[in-house]
Amino acid sequence: MTRPIGTLLAVSMLIGFSVSFLCAQPPSPDSPASNGSIPEDSVQVLPAHLQKLIAQYCSECHVRENANTDFRIVADEPIDFRSASARSHWSEVVHVLNSHEMPPETAPQPSDEDVSLLADWITDGIVGAERSLRENQVVLRRLNRIEYKNTIRDLVGVDVDVSGFPQDPPASGFDNIGAALSISPMQMELYLDTAQKIMDAALVDREAPSTIRWKFEVDSGNDDSNRVPTDGQNPIVNGGNLPVIDGFKKMHHASWDKTLNVRDFAVKEGGTYVLRIRAFGEIPSRDQVVASAKLALEKRFQDQMKENPKGEKWHREAMERDLEHFRNDRMYDYGPPRLKLIQDLAGQPRTIAEVDIDAPRNAPRIYEFPIPFTTDRAGITIEYAYSIPSVLENFWMQNQDSFARPELYVDWIELEGPIHPQWPPEAHRRCVPNPIDESNEKDRIEETIGRFVRRAFRRPVSRAEVAPYVKIYSEARGQQQSPIRSLRAALGSVLVSPHFLYLIETESNSDTHRINSHQLASRLSYFLWSAPPDAELVQVANQGNLTDDAVLREQTARMLADARSEELVKNFCDQWLSLREIGANPPAPDLYPHYDRHLETSMIEEGRALFRTILREGRHALEFVDPDYVVINERLARFYDVEGVRGDHFRSVPLVANRNRGGILTQAGMLTVTSNGTRTSPVKRGTWILKNILGSDPGLPVANAGDIAPKVPGIDKATVRQRLEIHRQLPQCARCHDKIDPLGLALENFNASGGYREQEGFGYKGRIERDDPRIDASAKLPDGTTVDGPAELKKAIRDQENAFLRCLAQKLLTYSLGRELTLADEPDIRRIVERTKQNQYRLDGMIQEIVHSDSFLSY
Repeated sequence: MTRPIGTLLAVSMLIGFSVSFLCAQPPSPDSPASNGSIPEDSVQVLPAHLQKLIAQYCSECHVRENANTDFRIVADEPIDFRSASARSHWSEVVHVLNSHEMPPETAPQPSDEDVSLLADWITDGIVGAERSLRENQVVLRRLNRIEYKNTIRDLVGVDVDVSGFPQDPPASGFDNIGAALSISPMQMELYLDTAQKIMDAALVDREAPSTIRWKFEVDSGNDDSNRVPTDGQNPIVNGGNLPVIDGFKKMHHASWDKTLNVRDFAVKEGGTYVLRIRAFGEIPSRDQVVASAKLALEKRFQDQMKENPKGEKWHREAMERDLEHFRNDRMYDYGPPRLKLIQDLAGQPRTIAEVDIDAPRNAPRIYEFPIPFTTDRAGITIEYAYSIPSVLENFWMQNQDSFARPELYVDWIELEGPIHPQWPPEAHRRCVPNPIDESNEKDRIEETIGRFVRRAFRRPVSRAEVAPYVKIYSEARGQQQSPIRSLRAALGSVLVSPHFLYLIETESNSDTHRINSHQLASRLSYFLWSAPPDAELVQVANQGNLTDDAVLREQTARMLADARSEELVKNFCDQWLSLREIGANPPAPDLYPHYDRHLETSMIEEGRALFRTILREGRHALEFVDPDYVVINERLARFYDVEGVRGDHFRSVPLVANRNRGGILTQAGMLTVTSNGTRTSPVKRGTWILKNILGSDPGLPVANAGDIAPKVPGIDKATVRQRLEIHRQLPQCARCHDKIDPLGLALENFNASGGYREQEGFGYKGRIERDDPRIDASAKLPDGTTVDGPAELKKAIRDQENAFLRCLAQKLLTYSLGRELTLADEPDIRRIVERTKQNQYRLDGMIQEIVHSDSFLSY
């Protein structure tokens, strides 16, 4: 591939920067400091009274030479807190003391005052060393995929596809942690190629492209032989094996031969197009469902009577039993029919949208979808996407056209574009706000490139920093390239500069270690928006006012109220609540037929919707655990057995009597990702709660923990609780499981798909039979609290408000800083929690305290 002018320079700059940064890293924490910056008191000996405390309460297991443990404490030896291994060792001591895991319950217990003295002494030593070593500083962090995409969008105005970029590796639960965001030669190539494509799309040097408006009547033909002459092409318009009602194609159920598609065409200009579909839907009533099922069941009865007339009694009982299913099961409280739109481009299919078609017959609607097209061969397909669980009573009749189910009616499909409200397009105007001609080229180019570099680097820049890019432009012009082509080379090189690809925070005040206004503006905007600062924030930073407390609070509040803070909702929630894992190991469809794609996408949105509601409405942060409402749509309402919810949008619905739902512990998404696809996993659920709600990591299982012995008699009929009791008999497993299992067992009323149940099913395909065992959701928590079921578990965890608020503050602070926390951040965590309480426990108040913390304001 021939590279444009400037690309080799840009790559060499990036490589050189990366090498110089790596070479400039501080010495290893396990090696002595060479500059004498580490205070001598980092090497300390425990005071005599604390040595005595350890000897009294820890010697039996951890001090004696022959102690039966891998974790030994030598209390009278000097502790070098500069050593990473020493800090890790003594941090574990602090952890088990603070979580009351040690000493064991059966051993003598020290007073709370003595425990605090020991924990505080160790913490002070570790914090002092960490601050001296600057281990808790944020120096440099690469933009992750989402931040890169949003930054290009705001800077250039181009929506770039980053799906081909490598996945960003997570650390501490998030994918924006600088220490994990390395860069490889392959990724540098991707950045380079992508920068060229961005500039090709953004900067135009031609007249506005002509637009098309193609309309296809889907009832014009029913197979691939139907080619419709269109603008010099002959695309296939296949209406499928579907009936036509008043000019509309009627879609009743999903099948390979019952789709609508327009295929084998190519647009002449790449860009964003609008696809329009005129459609309406019809929803049968419960009476219509029962009537249609009755017809099918009566026909089955007649067929059975012909084959076995002596079995009339059993045939009739089966018919009545199945009819009761159609009268009472919530799955037949239908919502609107659902349409799935698929684009095929260059042989690669992708789903564009799945939407409810809620327009009635007497008022069909035109549904619009913006879709990017290239000049490759393309096609559009419409599929029926409303899923009805396939169960014993209905699987054999679902595909019969006489069976009452939501029906989708499609009139026509229209494609218009490329859409450009103005010419040159918005992306061009962002890069070149003022036209360039021969009379003003030199001055205008320096002005244009300088403005772009300032916005790309997110800070003021010197003329010397702009000069290399002006030189790239001049060299391209010297090779007879046009001004726009030359500008593409120059600005494309900016997009592979380390100052664009990295968030760089250099030392601005060695005494206070405080970041400057522009660094703070970037840190704030990437925290709340996953995007660069906007014009107002840049202006405040230019004035040097952003570090002022009142101004910072005002800007934080403004940014939280802005629609762009939806990025915080999505990116933080998706990782904190494991929403990205939903669908990775879905429940087995034969065991959990109620689980479908619409439910899956609704589960993901439910976690975000609760966070959004608590944030936007200034609600109590503990409502994450035990609110008196749920935030759901119609699909989840059917699944949760909540009446009176219509429409696919999410809204707050009060919980009147049933408090088994409400809060993140009982959201179907969390319950699904902490299951095994075929059955629940109290261990996974308990571990998830410890890590994400209570801020306590139980650690990895011991190497020889094993699994439940496969030859235990009756194991195939054992409940999950019984299986765990067998497992906990292994001594190497009991210690951790005593802490984990109770949290998960209290949620056993929820099956592997997140559905509520009273019994554990051992019937055909997991069906619950009359004599199957009832769920025992009782448990004794590690602090001695007894609970029975999800409602009591939520109350018990809400009573541990300090643990939850600490955990939430730690998660948000980690995400905001883009680095792992250390003990040096503990004072900030404590202040954030206390001030959040003083501010009525508001989530937006916690975010304000994070932004005003020393950790956030310092490098």
